[in-house]
Amino acid sequence: MTHDGSPQSGNDSGIDGERSKSADGARSDGARDRPAEAGDGAGPSVTRRRALSVAGSSLVAGALGSFVGTASASSHNAVVYNGGAGFVAENVDSGTVVYDGTDFIAAIQAAVDSLTAGRTSKEKVRVDATGDTGTASSTKAVDLPSYTILDVPGNINVNDSGEPWIIPARAQSVNDVEIQRFNVSGNPRYGIRISHCDGVILDDINMSLSSGLGIRIDGRDGADTTNVTLNSANVSGSGTHAVETYGVDTIDIGTVTATDSGGCGLLLNDTANATVDFVDATRCDQGGGYAGFRCANDAGPNITVNRVDAVDCGRGIFTVSGSSGIEIYDVYLDGNGGNLVQDTRDTTISGGTITNTGSSGIRLDSRDSDTHPYTRNVTVENLTIENNAGWGVYETGPDTESNAILNNEICGNDSGAVETYASNTTVSGNTYCSGGGGGAISDGTYRITNENSGKLLEVASAGTAAGDNVQQWSDNGGTHQQWDVTENGDGTYTLTNVNSGLLLEVAGAGTADGDNVQQYSDTGHACQDWNIVDNGDGTYRLENAHSGKVADVDGASTSDGANVLQWSWNSGANQKWTFDSV
Repeated sequence: MTHDGSPQSGNDSGIDGERSKSADGARSDGARDRPAEAGDGAGPSVTRRRALSVAGSSLVAGALGSFVGTASASSHNAVVYNGGAGFVAENVDSGTVVYDGTDFIAAIQAAVDSLTAGRTSKEKVRVDATGDTGTASSTKAVDLPSYTILDVPGNINVNDSGEPWIIPARAQSVNDVEIQRFNVSGNPRYGIRISHCDGVILDDINMSLSSGLGIRIDGRDGADTTNVTLNSANVSGSGTHAVETYGVDTIDIGTVTATDSGGCGLLLNDTANATVDFVDATRCDQGGGYAGFRCANDAGPNITVNRVDAVDCGRGIFTVSGSSGIEIYDVYLDGNGGNLVQDTRDTTISGGTITNTGSSGIRLDSRDSDTHPYTRNVTVENLTIENNAGWGVYETGPDTESNAILNNEICGNDSGAVETYASNTTVSGNTYCSGGGGGAISDGTYRITNENSGKLLEVASAGTAAGDNVQQWSDNGGTHQQWDVTENGDGTYTLTNVNSGLLLEVAGAGTADGDNVQQYSDTGHACQDWNIVDNGDGTYRLENAHSGKVADVDGASTSDGANVLQWSWNSGANQKWTFDSV
């Protein structure tokens, strides 16, 4: 047999150095607060080809019995069972024994090869036997031709040594293949390998592995694999990914349960038109950079995921390297190293919780390289984001832009609630947990007090001219120390001095650290718009929408008359302000 190549995973791991804290220790599977049943997600219901394929195939018949032994010809056409020299393969239709020997893989292949040649409707091989495969020195696989069903209620234990060579089920450039009730243990090269096929159904896949890749479905370096249904897969202990696709168009996935994998729970590479009901990932690449659910290498468009649970994984969710057109609903991400959306476009993460992350709750980022389009049009909405080691939501550059952070409940994150990079990213409708942030600022008139000095933001000498300076001063009751705060409808605010009627702005629309803050007549420029960002501790920062820098009392001075300018956010108390309604 020819060499099949090493397991190929996505070529873009995208590991970054963001983690500033380790996760809060490994959690047992029972530590989750929510049940693990699929189908209760917040996402849209999906029309499932899977339901039709199950009803229309022999999956129903195959699900009725899992006893070991020979069954009637009505349920299968060939069978492999324990007996004779070790494994017996029999063509049930003809009553002919086609193999009697010690090689488990050869026995299954003999049963497959005994089916009707040139058939145009499906015939089934049932493997009731349990046992070991033994070792191999080159690729050794059970190869499935078109119109074949492989049903394994027994168990195939791969006990190879050295380089893993054995593939218990493989389909290459064929159509109309089903693998069901498939039980595999040990150290296969791949548990299942599907390449360049059409019309594939995988159902009730169970793998307890010590190494290898669980399921790989691909069309890489050739024709895509198309029209795939994966009803359910439970994979533990894989050395790399539990389930991986690469070069697949149109795939319907039910539930993928992945535990203690060395890679992703579910990884979609260069895969379009995919629906996924539920990814349930625990300790997938714990401490590493892979994720419970990951999209990479131009994955998309039209990927919908109804629910992702990821606990103690390297990352909970991770989209990267040109992925686009992804919708992820109802996430439960706890104790992961990070959650990263990088070089990704037109993607939504909506509903659920992100907690106890070892870095920011979720990061939106673009790489320095121009290899893939930078991140834009990503929406993070309707989430509870709490108790993460960095920001609740952290947007970083370069070039990242035009994202939306909407209607989230954000609290108790070590660096603060939200940090944006782009002036055209919308931050709106977010609220903050009790005991944490102060909540969104409503329209009204406020005195704005510097947290470091206790002094008020004011126009120097109660000036009324455009260009008059802004500074801090002790409370003297003047209206030049009061500001009308008005939300602009896009998440930004204008701050109008009550005494002068002029707007707070960065002078000359500057974008550099140290550029001055002053008052000026309304020009409509973004240098007069401010994001009022909740720091999660009862204070806020005034982040200029044009420059991305914050209002800062120069030198952290506590003196009357100290100048206010803009500076990059550094979490200093001289950059934090409180708002007291007048």
